[in-house]
Amino acid sequence: MAAGGLSVIFLGVLNRIMRVELGMDLLLVSFLIGGGHYMGAVVAIPFGHFSDTHRVAGYRRTIYIIMGTIVTITILILSPQMAAWVSYKTTILRITIAFIFFLLEGISTFLAGTAYLALIADLTKPNERGSAAALVWTLLMVGIIITGIGSASYMEIYSFDRIIILCSITSAIALLMTLIALWKQEDRTNDKISQPESLLKAVNTMISSQTARRFAAFLLLGMFSYFMQDVILEPFGGEVFGLSAAETTRFNSYMGIGLVSAMLFGGMYLTPRIGKRRVTTLGCWIIAISFTGLAISGFLENGQTLNPIIGLLGLGAGFFTVGSVALMMDMTATQHIGLFVGTWTLVQAVAKGPAAILSGGFQQMFSSLGLLPGQAYGSVFLLEAIGIVSAMIVLNGVTIENFREEMKSALVNDPISID
Repeated sequence: MAAGGLSVIFLGVLNRIMRVELGMDLLLVSFLIGGGHYMGAVVAIPFGHFSDTHRVAGYRRTIYIIMGTIVTITILILSPQMAAWVSYKTTILRITIAFIFFLLEGISTFLAGTAYLALIADLTKPNERGSAAALVWTLLMVGIIITGIGSASYMEIYSFDRIIILCSITSAIALLMTLIALWKQEDRTNDKISQPESLLKAVNTMISSQTARRFAAFLLLGMFSYFMQDVILEPFGGEVFGLSAAETTRFNSYMGIGLVSAMLFGGMYLTPRIGKRRVTTLGCWIIAISFTGLAISGFLENGQTLNPIIGLLGLGAGFFTVGSVALMMDMTATQHIGLFVGTWTLVQAVAKGPAAILSGGFQQMFSSLGLLPGQAYGSVFLLEAIGIVSAMIVLNGVTIENFREEMKSALVNDPISID
């Protein structure tokens, strides 16, 4: 829930303020907020492996989560001043400093996130991890909904002082919730962690699996196509339809309601009955239809159905998330949980980072071709719909059974228990 709240402020409120209220170029906003955040995921694989093999004060995950959270909230508190500083005089030096600033936020976020997901895997049995991950993602969305509603109410009347106060309050609450969440979760021990195979060898073993490579391709294409909307959706509402900061912030709530509904229904009812891959495919179809609807709204400059479409997009994203996360948690090896979790985290971030940057770039490109704002944004949404459909085609070749067989074959001379 704490992570969900922080993401709303970083990727929802702050990017809208930088674009609309501070008048910064959308491509620059995408580069700083999206690029800096998602590029921080480069630490996911090495850190996941490191946390598998190194304890701090007797803990393998907890201290890393707390450290990452503290750095993240510190940067969030300072973010409004950084945004104002760059917008006041946009120079290469200031852009570079701002990018490093937001890159540190990305590194700390993925450091905490990788350790947290690995902790979930540590504390659950293999057959519980899909359900546990679905519940965690549901609570993430609850945090987004609550923060979206609270932020929208507080930001009804915009002022720079209000955004500073909002960032500070959110940071304090997020730190408190993180400490409560971690209380007595992980047992402290001074036992030495046995050294698994080297990072390079473990990565090479995973890469040898054709199913793992195909799943990685699906995550790349699917996440890239979906998350292009992450940075441009609120500016789309502000520029094309003249919606206020409070109204566009509520987009997070509409989407979150759809997400939570789909993840609960998909995780508890659909997945056991029709399977993880079919639930993921269902989500992809709904996402593709939703992006098509957003594109039509932009072309026609008709915002009457905007909120229902965003809710439908959240519904599709919920099925997509609960299905793909369940698949992701199945594709792990017990001695390298942090490594595998870090790998899938990095794959997602490699997709999300360019998506955040290129979405603004595509919008600017279409605008430079003479398209009206609604048409430019609509063209980006159409690209997203095409990408999601393409991801479904790639997913058809992914099965857990094939992954396990391939991993067993690769590890025949150095066996590892496969979940």
